[in-house]
Amino acid sequence: MIQMLEATPLLFAPKCRPIVSFYPSIISSNKIKNPFFTSVSCSLPNKNFKITAAKHGQAPDLEPQSNKNPDDGNNLLAEKGSGEEVDFGWLPAFPHVLTASMSNFLFGYHIGVMNGPIVSIAKELGFDGNSFLEGLVVSIFIGGAFIGSISCGSLVDKLGCRRTFQLDTIPLILGALVSAQAHSLNEILFGRFLVGLGIGVNTVLVPIYISEVAPTNFRGLLGTFSQIGTCLGIIASLFLAIPSENDPHW
Repeated sequence: MIQMLEATPLLFAPKCRPIVSFYPSIISSNKIKNPFFTSVSCSLPNKNFKITAAKHGQAPDLEPQSNKNPDDGNNLLAEKGSGEEVDFGWLPAFPHVLTASMSNFLFGYHIGVMNGPIVSIAKELGFDGNSFLEGLVVSIFIGGAFIGSISCGSLVDKLGCRRTFQLDTIPLILGALVSAQAHSLNEILFGRFLVGLGIGVNTVLVPIYISEVAPTNFRGLLGTFSQIGTCLGIIASLFLAIPSENDPHW
């Protein structure tokens, strides 16, 4: 009650002219370090106001009080000043993006790996001169990729990206082993089909995973690594196919 009486003369001073209604139940009187001034703080439903009045009859000043931290101004200046510096926000996600892009490297590699040694493979497996079978060995990989890409969405929804990556390694490893040790047409077709299943999952999974782990402002930059991995895989397979023309064991 005493605090209410102390605040009343300040609120209704002739030069104060208050234009809002203050509720006495939320008025508090606070003494500040300066002995010549008294600070009265009033809280309104939406905003905070501070009324400062002198003891010598000066009109109080009505100042809006911000709820922000006083150091926010310095932080804002620091943010503006840091705009000229290099932002390394992409660095924590880069190892994960690079590892995921290696899956697309396999995609590009298996696209071009059969272009060089297909003639030698046809001679060794007994379908030399049969253009249909030669094309089937190459294209069945794309057929498996079609099935893998269709099934990838449901796998990611049920298992998540990391589990799907782990599961996807099974057809990739088995397909590569069967293709390398093939001694008949059926074996090479089955191996290529298994590789295609794994690659089809990767083509859908890698962009989803990169978009999840990459920061928002670097999502476009890091997302390009999936296509870069594909191109590097094609280039690597074509370079490795150069000596296969003279190698009878492909």
